[in-house]
Amino acid sequence: MRHVYAAVLAIFPLLAATRSTLSTRSALVNYSSIFGGLSANASIHYPGQTDYNTTTVQRWSTWDEPTFAVTIKPATDKDVQYIIKTANHHNLSFFATGGGHGGETGFASVKQAVNIDLSNFKENVLDLKANTLTVGPGNSFSAFETNLYHAGKLVREYCSFLSAILLRDLALTCLSSAVGNAFCVNMIGATIGAGVGPFQGLHGLVIDALRSVRLVTASGHIVTASETENPDLFWAVRGAGANFGVITSATYEIYDAPNNGNLIEADFTYPGSTNASLWKLLESWDETYPKEMGLTVDASYDQTTGETSAAASLTYFGTQEAAQPWIDQFVALKPTKWRNITVPWSKASESSNFGQAAQVCDTGVYNNHPSVGAKKTSASTYTEVYNNYVEIMKSRPWLTGALVVQRFNTTATLAVPESKRGVYPGREISSLIIIENYYDGPAHDAEVYSISKKLRDQLVPTSGFDSLTTYINYAHGDEGPEVWYGKENLARLVQLKKKWDPEGKFGAGNPVPRS
Repeated sequence: MRHVYAAVLAIFPLLAATRSTLSTRSALVNYSSIFGGLSANASIHYPGQTDYNTTTVQRWSTWDEPTFAVTIKPATDKDVQYIIKTANHHNLSFFATGGGHGGETGFASVKQAVNIDLSNFKENVLDLKANTLTVGPGNSFSAFETNLYHAGKLVREYCSFLSAILLRDLALTCLSSAVGNAFCVNMIGATIGAGVGPFQGLHGLVIDALRSVRLVTASGHIVTASETENPDLFWAVRGAGANFGVITSATYEIYDAPNNGNLIEADFTYPGSTNASLWKLLESWDETYPKEMGLTVDASYDQTTGETSAAASLTYFGTQEAAQPWIDQFVALKPTKWRNITVPWSKASESSNFGQAAQVCDTGVYNNHPSVGAKKTSASTYTEVYNNYVEIMKSRPWLTGALVVQRFNTTATLAVPESKRGVYPGREISSLIIIENYYDGPAHDAEVYSISKKLRDQLVPTSGFDSLTTYINYAHGDEGPEVWYGKENLARLVQLKKKWDPEGKFGAGNPVPRS
């Protein structure tokens, strides 16, 4: 059976949330009557309808998921405005969704809410004269990649695991969707967490390319946020956007793609015993890691065979000659299988891991993924954590997982002036270490959390940071606002929360404090 490491795990696809309502009350609500003023192209869908799972966006992971009494698919900004105002009038909670990825413990607090499914918002305008791309929240990354490639352009980043998903034979049947790799990740949802990924060494984070957003506020007002219009709100959106409104449109600056838009891709598979050598290789690159390269390395345990395995997948935005010294170092570790190809950047995620990456976007898996951000690599720590994790899985046949390390260059992210950075506090993070947990349901939640927390705690002391640091789109939900948003940003965020969302309608996953 085929197991997929969900590269898109934590990409933050949810644009807004409110507190839960009681399911008993929701059963008595006539939503079709209450929301009777929607436009002609909007639609209302109820859980339990035979076509509900195919006409509305379903979540990738069912772990700590929100629940909905009704899903409304608005067609216009005014529909979103109407839904929010009407829900407020009737004291109904609402929760807006884009691609259905991401997962934090806070989402489980949303019970029987009105789901605002934004999949109808397909705006996709490439303006080569202005060098901008404007998209709606109904777009995944796949909606614009090919057009950008043929225009010789790219957005600064490519978002979270997009070119380095590692798929191998493990004991789970999941993710066989034809939409593939991370093409299913909602672009705007990923953006508002920051948008990290394999190409950030060249042009920075997705939020560094963001130029403006249009959003509907908690009071139902439609506003624009940019450096010149509502600049404080624009600052907050770039890293804490899920707390401040439903974004219905976003405009990005685009850039000339290097190397004619083509990149080098190399994939490697190893025995699990090679994991320590792979971590040592990463450690040796702490001072030399190139800005052109994106990389994911992982090590896992297969419950079916009882065997360990490891893998690496890299992309290099440059020539084969420039990439070769880095590739040679992986070849020297004697992979059991490897390849080296040149692909258009727009096809990198699709071709990743020997072309198997198209399996990543099915829904309904049960997964969570505590993570740690690091600016230093500790091969000994990674080896110890992985060995501990394997022993844990050997005695728990219901648990399958992996230790995954994503590697980035931080030159471009740190070069952005303070005044233009937005909220995101993790610009020094050069590696994200993810503990991937796949298991059979909530009966094991407490045990998995206890295991994961211990493993996470082992990783922090050698991370190069004084305390736990992570990327909000990979957050577990227990880290707290200082970790998600930076202690230095909280006072300003609290004041903005009071202004734009005083009742806490938004941000169930990673809430900004209201006081």
